Amino acid sequence: MSLEFKKIEVNSIQEMLPFYAMRHNMTCDSVFLESYVWKDYYNVRYAIWENKALLWLMENEGHCFSAMPLCREEDLPGAFAAIEEYFNEELGYPLVINLADEYAVKYLNLPEDKYLVEEQVDSRDYLYNGDAMRSLAGKKLHKKKNRVNAFKREYEGRYEYRRLCCSDSHDVWVFLDRWRQQKGEEVEEHLDYEVKGIHDILKNCSEFSIHMGGVYIDGQMEAFTIGSYNPVEHMAVIHIEKANPEINGLYQFINQQFLIEEFPEAEWVNREDDMGLEGLRKAKMTYYPADYARKYLVEQLLNGSKGYHWAEQIANTTAGSVLTYLDAEDKDETKHLWHMCFPEDSESFIEYYYKEKTKDNEILVKKDNGLLISMVQYNPYAVKLRGRLWKLDYLVGVATEESRRREGHFRDVFVKMLHDEEAAGKPITYLVPVNPAVYAPMGFTFIGNVAFYELTEEAKQTLTRTVCQDTPEDCGRAAVYMEQWLGARYEMYTRRDAAYMSRFIKELASENGTLEFLEQDGRLVGLDAYWGWEVREHRLLYAEDAYTVKTGEKPWNMARLTNIGALLAAFG
Repeated sequence: MSLEFKKIEVNSIQEMLPFYAMRHNMTCDSVFLESYVWKDYYNVRYAIWENKALLWLMENEGHCFSAMPLCREEDLPGAFAAIEEYFNEELGYPLVINLADEYAVKYLNLPEDKYLVEEQVDSRDYLYNGDAMRSLAGKKLHKKKNRVNAFKREYEGRYEYRRLCCSDSHDVWVFLDRWRQQKGEEVEEHLDYEVKGIHDILKNCSEFSIHMGGVYIDGQMEAFTIGSYNPVEHMAVIHIEKANPEINGLYQFINQQFLIEEFPEAEWVNREDDMGLEGLRKAKMTYYPADYARKYLVEQLLNGSKGYHWAEQIANTTAGSVLTYLDAEDKDETKHLWHMCFPEDSESFIEYYYKEKTKDNEILVKKDNGLLISMVQYNPYAVKLRGRLWKLDYLVGVATEESRRREGHFRDVFVKMLHDEEAAGKPITYLVPVNPAVYAPMGFTFIGNVAFYELTEEAKQTLTRTVCQDTPEDCGRAAVYMEQWLGARYEMYTRRDAAYMSRFIKELASENGTLEFLEQDGRLVGLDAYWGWEVREHRLLYAEDAYTVKTGEKPWNMARLTNIGALLAAFG
């Protein structure tokens, strides 16, 4: 074939640039600078095919692989065939494409008997809403905004954000040398290549269409960042972001300020992948990604078998779907799904929940190619049912990633859950539904109503309120009252004891709430609770009938029989 592969040099830019932004591509590889930064790490070479597409040749530990061609959508099949032919006939290898973008994979729709396509989970890019990242508005990003404000207060009059240009290269070099020394000897090999790539960019920065920003404190650079813009996707791509880790709030400040100053109109922000590093993953999740730019390993099969057995080493891949229970140390993996599916919950409540409730619960998840897509959480409770005490699981956190709904994942999780509940000898399981229609097809039905009350006008004036503290004495007193009140009104309710009340008080506190004793002449006649940061909501009112009026009633909890034998044995 007449394909001539060449190394990427500064004088290659004008030849290569026309092939970028020809089609949809939300990955960081959709802009030129990403290819340039890592050109030495992967020994990247490129070729032009029929003036229609940019083709790639790369290496990993001596093995050749490629990337998805850059071209118009209608030219993808031809360009793909050209690079495949080059691998097969010129190199004598089956084709392997690393980090193939999702748009291209879907467009090509490669036959399963000829290609293995697996998501590279650790290589997916994190995508964020541009407006959210610039404003840091809302409960989810409240902590980030607080850190930015704390930085501004502490360094007021001493800090300055600057738009950097080529003449600032020396400041960046000095900062990078200091930053690299802070990292010490125990540093990943890729960081040295990254630093080398940054130096190369700075030496030739007038050749690139890039944005650079820095933060100076007392005249010394303490942070800098580099980004590019994808005009097709209206997306900023943040390639480099370095800051002095000893300065609190500096990373958050430059993150926000760079977008405000350099990308005020960007609808999307791509902050690249986490490389499978747990610390980096957690840091990226704290900004609550709106989506991901998924990438795939494409491997040509030979007679139905993998042509290479080394290809999966290029980046992490996990094939297939799996239903599994998470270990204690992995439960925090589900936080991002909780945030995505329950945006009304505050950050403080979710922190409480994952600190307290996950101590003794179980989380069943479904993963697809290593990516968590659906979950249900079982919270264990001691439940009084017609005078008997049962150990039952209360189902919460039922969630499926928005982009993967209506694919049967919820059903898969629930079928396994019901099977496991039966095997464990649990007679029933129960939940409080947001949408009852979701659970009815799974055999759940309403088993009880909840009544709502408010204090009479006289009670509001005469009853004395005292905050119930999180102490053994107060929790025990509240538990005894609740047990008596619930037992007189309901056939099924969760048993209250001091431990339950202690956890309940912590839950209220997570949403700026309190539980109060209601007393008449020193006698306990009720319990009242409110919570909420901006709008105060009535959480509960358990009080003697003489002091309340009923304001409403509605169906409350749904249950599903899971082991009829266990139920009959208990009542037999």
